[in-house]
Amino acid sequence: MDEQRTITAKTLGNPDGGQFANPWAPDHPAVGERVAIFAFEVTEVDQDVEDVRTYHLAPAESAREGVVGPDDVRPQGITVRWVGCGTGTVVRAAAKGFQVDPTCEVLPDDPRLV
Repeated sequence: MDEQRTITAKTLGNPDGGQFANPWAPDHPAVGERVAIFAFEVTEVDQDVEDVRTYHLAPAESAREGVVGPDDVRPQGITVRWVGCGTGTVVRAAAKGFQVDPTCEVLPDDPRLV
């Protein structure tokens, strides 16, 4: 039997607002809330190939299909890109209180996003 896999996703960051943008009202995203999941990759650091992927959440209506944007070369020698998007449902909300990097557990609708 196929078991659906959840992902840990950051509540900060999205292609529209940047890597540190917070699109959420207090106490959101909440358990059961539908969200857009954006995959963000670091593909190169100082000309060395990297494969670091993180997931970031935004309100569900911001979801889109396909690659989200081109590679973005940063002055620090890092190449990054928003590589894909999907939707999902929050199964564990971020802990309350101040967090530098708040995360939620999300069940993606399409397991290929993982």
